[in-house]
Amino acid sequence: MDANGFVDEKNESRLYVGNLDLRINEAALINMFSPYGKIISEDFLWHTRGPKRGEPRGYAFIQYNRKEVIVAAG
Repeated sequence: MDANGFVDEKNESRLYVGNLDLRINEAALINMFSPYGKIISEDFLWHTRGPKRGEPRGYAFIQYNRKEVIVAAG
């Protein structure tokens, strides 16, 4: 809910996944979380500069089609 009292459905159906093993890739992440519901987007974050450029950051966001899925997955 934002400061005006509105509910942002996108944020309520979005799951933060942290402390990922650096060997996990996007396909493995989707395979792990798809049994819990329909995934409509995923943001797998990568280092974009510096000595770790191109390496995974160790966290991602999964967005499901419904917020109720978060309870089962989280």
